[in-house]
Amino acid sequence: MHKRNIGIVLLVVVIIVAGFVVSKVFQSGASLKVGNEPEYQPPLYEEKGWDIEAKRVTSTQTMAYAPTYTKPTATQASVGVTNNEKPKEVIQRLKKDYYVIIQDENPEKVTEEIKAEVYSLGGYIISERLTRGQDRTVYYLEFRVPNTAKNENKVGTLLQRYNVKSLRLDTQDVTSKYNQILAEIESLEAEKKKLLEFYNLSKDVDDLLRIEYRISEINSRLNYLYLQKDYYEKVTDYITYHITIESKEKPVFEIDLDFRKTIYQAVAILIMIIRGILALLIIISPFAVLYLVGRRLYKKYGIRASEGVGKD
Repeated sequence: MHKRNIGIVLLVVVIIVAGFVVSKVFQSGASLKVGNEPEYQPPLYEEKGWDIEAKRVTSTQTMAYAPTYTKPTATQASVGVTNNEKPKEVIQRLKKDYYVIIQDENPEKVTEEIKAEVYSLGGYIISERLTRGQDRTVYYLEFRVPNTAKNENKVGTLLQRYNVKSLRLDTQDVTSKYNQILAEIESLEAEKKKLLEFYNLSKDVDDLLRIEYRISEINSRLNYLYLQKDYYEKVTDYITYHITIESKEKPVFEIDLDFRKTIYQAVAILIMIIRGILALLIIISPFAVLYLVGRRLYKKYGIRASEGVGKD
């Protein structure tokens, strides 16, 4: 009976302790959640009580497959639209870079022919460089042509006239990055417009200074974003070609494969001869030792014995 009462008391104590521990865990979890919540910092116009609705620009887009020979194509997507608005078109932008190596006896002539074709297609030269050496001449040419299937086919047909040693196409879809830049530009331009309105209404010197500082930050960011926007438009509205035209002379550091093979064979034969000589020395060495020992013994004892026989 006494043991039974002790068991009941221990069970009650365990239940109380468990309940206490569980309550502490929930309390600590709740306090941790509250402590991790970021503190809300209102914008300048909310802090000053101006009745302006803050607007966040959001965008969603759908991606569509575009074949190799395509200009940026438009697809339907919902970009910050309401139920009454029609979905806007999202242009898929592909960045294309061709890397081509041509081998020809006259790189300068080939370069002039390619440049003439580029100008006829409405393109432009990015850079060009001529390198002359004792063994070969190399011409580096970089240009862009409008991104159309017709132009891409014409450049491909032109390249087929030459001895193309290597050709590689790198394609990168920059649609998402481009649309993010547009969304950020739209958001910053809207904020800048509102700040200029507040600047004309405010008479507080501190507010004017804060607005000027924020506008300066926005202008700096917008300059960078507009440069990025122009870059992505340029590399997707045009196809970029990186052409290397080199003469047929071989560089000094290159070794003819047949000559290299001959050298390898000569070295292999030399190694075989050395191995044969070593093997022959190993085989002959015991006989040579016996010969030297026998010759020495003969000189020491054989001559004396022959002299003794002669005296007798």
